[in-house]
Amino acid sequence: MGHSGLTGEGAGAASEPVEADSWATGTDPQVDSVYLRMVAALPATEGHVSNTATGGASANTLTPQVRSALAKVPAPALAIIQTVDNDIQCDAANVKSVGASVADALAVIHDASPNTKILVVGQLGRPSVTFVKDLVAHDATKKQGLTWDDDCTFYDAQGMLHEAGFKKLTAAIDAYEAETARVCAAVPNCATDGGVRRAWVDKIDLFSPVDDGHLNKQGQAAEAEQIWPVVERLVGA
Repeated sequence: MGHSGLTGEGAGAASEPVEADSWATGTDPQVDSVYLRMVAALPATEGHVSNTATGGASANTLTPQVRSALAKVPAPALAIIQTVDNDIQCDAANVKSVGASVADALAVIHDASPNTKILVVGQLGRPSVTFVKDLVAHDATKKQGLTWDDDCTFYDAQGMLHEAGFKKLTAAIDAYEAETARVCAAVPNCATDGGVRRAWVDKIDLFSPVDDGHLNKQGQAAEAEQIWPVVERLVGA
């Protein structure tokens, strides 16, 4: 449940979900998703999979997504939530409301299926000056998409790198993750990734050439590989 980070978007045309290539639920063996790894480790999970994530979704859509997923898989071994991204505000003023949305979704899962392990994953990586410099050096047109009208902008109005924006955005992301971790800790069988995804290092060759905000198939595979040890421990695979 969550946004386009779960739908395989980036593995196909711009803004196109490619569920087969989702790092979480995909069926493409080249990605070797969490789902395929679970089937290999826990064969009884085969066929019991649902992905209700939607591109552009905010945290307040999680609960209906959860209900739709549970209608298909009433007692999942694992539920994955990837959210926050589309809710991020530079001043993090909506942190509590995002946390409340996540808490509501977690409660629905736990009430319906108390034995389900729930994984709330964090933001993939952190704003990186090095990566942004490399990205703009590779394609100067990317600079426009990295320039905003708030303090988190990566480039200022004169087109100069604004390193303070990276720090400001990082602090905001950390605030959202702290809140989602807090509400997760209040729910039995819920866990975060423990900072594993925070340590992700962005690389140009892992991103879609038409959409640098989403991972290509190679990136989806790398994402599945990185998170699998966390899942393995959580579900006892």
